[in-house]
Amino acid sequence: MSVPSAPEYYLNPNLHINTIDPPVQIGAKWARAYPSSASPLAAADVLPHFGLLNLAQGVPDLPPTPEFLQRIQFEALPENVPLPARHTHGYGPVFGDPSLRQAVARDINRVYRTPGKGNRNEVTQDDVAITAGCNLAFATIATSLCAPGDALVVCDPWYFNHQMTLTAFGIQIAAVHTKPPNYFPDLVKIRALLTIDNRAFKTVIKGVVLVTPNNPTGAIYPPDLIRDIAVVCRDFKVPLILDETYRDFVLTGNDLDDEAQTSGSDSTSSLPYNFARPHNLFEEDPRHPLIPNSYANWDWRHGLIQLFSFSKSYAIPGHRLGGFVAHPALLEQRIKDDSGADKVIFGPAAKALDNFQVAPPRTDTQRAVAWAIEDPQQLRWRSHVATELRNRRRALVHGLSKPVAPFLNQDASSLANSTADTSLAKSPKDWGWHVESTGAYYAFLRHPFTSIPSDKVAQALAELVGVVTLPGSFFMPVGADATSPDSPGSRLRVSVANVTTESLAKLPERLAILSELWHKKGAGWGVTFK
Repeated sequence: MSVPSAPEYYLNPNLHINTIDPPVQIGAKWARAYPSSASPLAAADVLPHFGLLNLAQGVPDLPPTPEFLQRIQFEALPENVPLPARHTHGYGPVFGDPSLRQAVARDINRVYRTPGKGNRNEVTQDDVAITAGCNLAFATIATSLCAPGDALVVCDPWYFNHQMTLTAFGIQIAAVHTKPPNYFPDLVKIRALLTIDNRAFKTVIKGVVLVTPNNPTGAIYPPDLIRDIAVVCRDFKVPLILDETYRDFVLTGNDLDDEAQTSGSDSTSSLPYNFARPHNLFEEDPRHPLIPNSYANWDWRHGLIQLFSFSKSYAIPGHRLGGFVAHPALLEQRIKDDSGADKVIFGPAAKALDNFQVAPPRTDTQRAVAWAIEDPQQLRWRSHVATELRNRRRALVHGLSKPVAPFLNQDASSLANSTADTSLAKSPKDWGWHVESTGAYYAFLRHPFTSIPSDKVAQALAELVGVVTLPGSFFMPVGADATSPDSPGSRLRVSVANVTTESLAKLPERLAILSELWHKKGAGWGVTFK
């Protein structure tokens, strides 16, 4: 085995050693290995019928609408570029194009606030910053709040890029373990961590991070739970950092009330096209109806930081556009000095952004997104995509109950469908596969191989039967238990975003074949994986 080369100088151990390898790239490596020599689908007459199913990466499968692409072209024309810029290829405003910041502010007020309740605490463009994707928004907020050695509370299973970012910056993670079947954050555990803080954890906790709809579980947190966590954060004077990358895929109601925990959204929302109101923390007065004065003097700016992304909702991940909404002091404030002259005070996020990105990406795309946020046809298209994703999640769950005829003979070589005994058909659910949680792009799938860590199950799925997923262990602390019944490490993240419903219909057979292979070959499928 060759030894990787290294330069004759020292590298940052937080990145080089402590940060995990990029999970999506590991999944891609498994995909390239399909079919392995041990795959029962490798035969030349069988393989053409069993193409690769890539359910690993959360990436939109549809391009933007033609109208959106035309709008980008329109905004790029020199005569449409706002002065003083003369073209769209120069540096734009540091915090984003004003049209987009204003559109985001109006959108938040429309989605999260009840009409007729007044305009106190409304979001303005001064609260909004546009960044090169939501990951950069998270990095900006994390470094604005935390010095090396400080900590953020993060629920596991977590979004791996959050964990990677914090590790790279030397920021500690105070983990809150969530459990099946709903994987909701535990308010009691969060309060306990904030209470004991630097006595037990030996560091200062600077905030609480939630992702809803969740990546990887798909769980959509109930508005009441989000509100209660927010008020606990306010009590301890730390912000709730709410990553809502997948907000535009939340519809009223549940996917499947009887089979998979999915939605905690506000089913009474009056938003168009069945979009749901994820929470009411931007309200003027989001108090608990049964607890008088529970939100006395509530101002979201002192307790909430929202992260958002346009990559998924607008199908433009390559354009790298996201952002955050926060107290304007994180960006800039204009005050009068002692002489009465105007003075600008730059906040920590402004300084981080100046280091990380200088300015967000192309202003023509920013202005096109500003238009698309409020255009009725674009809103209808986003509703169509959200509905299609819900249909795919339903197809995934229902498909696990589909009986699959035996595929393998006793020595586990492939068996022609014409000779399969349909009376012995078993569904993936019969074999022990079960969807626990779904929402937005994802489903969290429990596999039946309880003695095997999920990374080996994911590798087997990819190399033996051509289904690429990401293992739950990629979303957990390194070294955490990955085989116990309640461990997310014994689950798989399935993305429904970049496959059609027709492609998902092929999944039950693949899962059944892998289970059958285990049954015929024994534990480990008779394969030693590298």
